[in-house]
Amino acid sequence: MGAWVGAAIAVGSLALSMSWGRIRRRKPDSLVTHFAMAGLAIVAMYLASGGRWSEFGLGLGSFHWNPSLLLWVLPTAILTIMQLAASRGRPSNDPHQLGPVQTVLRVWIVASIAEEVLTRGLIQRLLAPLSTTGFRVAGELVSVSVLVAALAFAGLHLVLVRKMGAKAAPVIVLAFLLGCVAGVYRQATGSLIPAVIVHMLFNIGGTIPMWLAPRRARSQSKPAAGT
Repeated sequence: MGAWVGAAIAVGSLALSMSWGRIRRRKPDSLVTHFAMAGLAIVAMYLASGGRWSEFGLGLGSFHWNPSLLLWVLPTAILTIMQLAASRGRPSNDPHQLGPVQTVLRVWIVASIAEEVLTRGLIQRLLAPLSTTGFRVAGELVSVSVLVAALAFAGLHLVLVRKMGAKAAPVIVLAFLLGCVAGVYRQATGSLIPAVIVHMLFNIGGTIPMWLAPRRARSQSKPAAGT
């Protein structure tokens, strides 16, 4: 049920964004999509629980800040640097094509929060009966509810296929892995906060190398002084 509810909200959010785009005679706006996604998910949470928000991770739970969380910026940073090296420093497949301020607002903050509210907040909670079945990795339980929510999260990124073609495949796989990591944190702490933090760090790691690459390429292409 949880996956179907999540799918309905994702499709409904995109439909609202497309309708808003038609009214303004523009392409669908990801900001509208994500605000609609978070809003509809919160409404569904209320209808399902009568306002018991902590059940959906909307609280601190047992979460305590640990600086080791910051290490989750590394996977996407390393992969992006490798990708840039293979393409000789040309960030040719950036799907967002946004300036720094828009990227921080839309990708780092709004997308991270909205997608976590839907997948780890709503969907993973509705799949709670499956949270005791799964397998362990490094001592942490990766439950069926975590896996299904991660698959739903990866599914949200299928829209990138239209823009990126086959190059979207690594992004979708990485989204699934991120979903598993965020889901384990959500399951272990009862809070969405670490899931959102990890999500933001993945986005940050995938963005900053792209910002730095053009500068590096330009500096390397300049002739040495005195030539």
